[in-house]
Amino acid sequence: MTQEKSHLSLIKNIRSNIFIILLSMLVIIMVFLTIDRVVFIQTTKKHIYEETLENQSKLVKNEVLIVANMIYHYADQNYDQKKVLDYLRKLRFGANLDDYIFVVTYDGTTLLNDTKRELEGVNIWDLEDPNGVKVIQEERKAAEKPNGDFIYYSWEQPSTGKVTPKISYIIGIPEWKWMVGTGVYLDSIGFETAKQVKQIYKNLFHQLAVILVLMTLLFFLIYLKFKKFTISVSKDIATINNCFKNSENNSSFFDNSELKYEEFSIIANQAQERIIRQQKAEKKMQYSESRLRLQQEQSPLAYIGWDLNNKVIEWNPAAEDMFGYSKEEALGKGFELIIPKDETTGVNYVFSNLAKTNNRKKHINQNITKDGHIITCEWYNNNLIDNNGNVLGIAAIGMDITRRLQLYKEISEKNMELEKSLKEKNILIKEVHHRVKNNMALISSLLSLQSNEIEDKQLQYLLQSSQNRIQSMAMVHEHIYRNDNLHDIHVNTYMTELIEYLMISLGRIDHNISLNIDIEDINLELDTLIPLGMLVNEIISNSFKYAFNGEGKFELSVILKSIEDNKFYLYIADNGPGFNSTNNSQKQGSIGLKLIKGLVEQIDGRVKIITENKTAYEIYF
Repeated sequence: MTQEKSHLSLIKNIRSNIFIILLSMLVIIMVFLTIDRVVFIQTTKKHIYEETLENQSKLVKNEVLIVANMIYHYADQNYDQKKVLDYLRKLRFGANLDDYIFVVTYDGTTLLNDTKRELEGVNIWDLEDPNGVKVIQEERKAAEKPNGDFIYYSWEQPSTGKVTPKISYIIGIPEWKWMVGTGVYLDSIGFETAKQVKQIYKNLFHQLAVILVLMTLLFFLIYLKFKKFTISVSKDIATINNCFKNSENNSSFFDNSELKYEEFSIIANQAQERIIRQQKAEKKMQYSESRLRLQQEQSPLAYIGWDLNNKVIEWNPAAEDMFGYSKEEALGKGFELIIPKDETTGVNYVFSNLAKTNNRKKHINQNITKDGHIITCEWYNNNLIDNNGNVLGIAAIGMDITRRLQLYKEISEKNMELEKSLKEKNILIKEVHHRVKNNMALISSLLSLQSNEIEDKQLQYLLQSSQNRIQSMAMVHEHIYRNDNLHDIHVNTYMTELIEYLMISLGRIDHNISLNIDIEDINLELDTLIPLGMLVNEIISNSFKYAFNGEGKFELSVILKSIEDNKFYLYIADNGPGFNSTNNSQKQGSIGLKLIKGLVEQIDGRVKIITENKTAYEIYF
C-alpha cells in the first residue's frame, strides 16, 4: 500500500514566513539603527574632542598673550624682573587650577616653575619628556616665531602627580630673553569630552527604546492585517476547491459569485475553460482517429504498423495489393513475411534506431511479394510515442518504386546521349567562332597591307578605323572560343584588352596618357557585346584622333557598371577641348556620330553627349 505524502498548509506556511520576515526586518532595522548611532557617536565624540581641544588651545594662547603684553609693559617701565616673576607665580588656570605660567631663558635656565621649584635656576636645555621630546629646545623654536607657537609634550600634572600629555603655547620676550608659556593637560579635555558623550549615549538609548516600541507595534499590526488577509484567502481556496469537486462530472460549471479575489476567479474561469477544451479535444481526437482509420483504409500507399518486437500490428488494403497477403495473413508476422534475408540486417538497424530516438527515417530496400517477386520499395518510417515520450511502435508508409527506378535508368541513359550530343555541338560552335575570328583577322591584315600602299593620311585613317572595328568583333569571337560558356563573356577582360589594342594600333602607347578604367566584371550576351565593343572602339578612336594632340597629359575615363537587373550604364570621357568648328568629324550628322547613335539603338539604349570643356558620352542600355 502506497503511503500518502503529507503536504504543508499554504496559509500556515505564509503566516509563519511573514512572521519570520517581519521579525527579521525588525532585527535588521534595529541593527542598522544601532550601527548608525554608534558611528554617529564616534564621529560626534571626535568632533567634541577636537572642538574642546581647539577652545582650550585658544584659551591658553589668549592667557599667554595677555601675560606677554603685561611683561612688555613692565619691561618698558624697567620693572624689577624678580617682582614680575613673583606676580606670575600666583597665576593659575584651568578647571583644576593645574595650569600655571612658566618662564625659561633663551639658553634654557628655568626662572619660574611653581610646581617644580627645584628646577628654578637650573639649566634644563637638554631636558626630555618620557617620549624623548626635548621640551626646552621645542620652546625655543616656538619663541623664535614672531607670534609664538604651540608645542606638544608630556609633563607631570600637579593635582595627580602623573606625567600626562600636555599642549602649551610659548611666546618669546626678546627684551628680557624670556620664553613665557602656559598649557593645558589633555586628560582634562578627554574628561570634558566623556561627559558630553555620556549624555549623548543616554539620549541615544532613549531614542532606540522608543523606536523599538513603535516598530514592534507597527509589525504586530501588519501581522494582524496579514492574518486577516490569509483567512479570507483560505475561504476563497475552500470555495474554489468545492467548485473543482462539483465539476468532476465535466458538465457542471463553476459558480464564481462567492469568490472575493479576482485571481481566484481567473483560476476558476481558466479551469472551466480547460474542461470545455478537454471535452472538445476528446471529440476532436475521436474524429481524428476515425479520419486516420479512413485514410489508412483508402490510402494508395501501403501502411504497416510494427510493434517493438518487429511484428505486424496494422496492415491496410494498399499493403494487401502490394504484397498479396490479406490482413489476417499478415498480422503477427515478422520481417520474414516481406523482407528478403539479405535485407534483414539493414532494416533491423533502421528499426532499432527508431525505437531509441524520436525521429523520422527514409529507407529504400528490396521486398518480396507473396508470389516470390522481388520489388523495390521506398519507406517512410516514423516511431509512435505516447504522451510521456515512450516509443510504442513504428509506422511504415511505403510505395513500390520498381517501375520508377526502371524509368529513371532509361532517362539517365538518354540524358547521357544528350550530353554527348551537346558536347559535340559546343565543340562545333567553338570551332565556328575560331574560324570567324581567323577570317576577321585575315580581313584586318588585308586592310593593314592595303593601308601601307596608300599615302593619303585620311584614307589611311579610314582603313585603320575599319580594321579596328573588325578587330573589336574578332576579339569577341576569340573570347567565346577561349571561354567554356558560349553565351556569356566577361566584359571586364574584353574591354581592357580592346582599349590596350586601340592604344597600340593608333600609336598612343608611349604617350603621356592617364587611363581611368572602372568596368564591373559582368556577363553580356553576344548580340549585345559586339555592338557595344564597336561603340567603345568608335568613341575611343575619336578621342585619340580629335581630343589628343600629343601635348600635355591626356586623360581618358571608361566606366561600365550595372545599375539594376538587365540595365547598364556606360561612361566614356576625355579632357579634350570638346566639339568645335575644327572637329568636323565630331559634328552632328557626321559618319562617326551616326555610327555611334546607330550602335546605341542596336543595344536598345539612349545616349547623352556632353561637349563643354571635354567630350563625354553617357549611355544607358
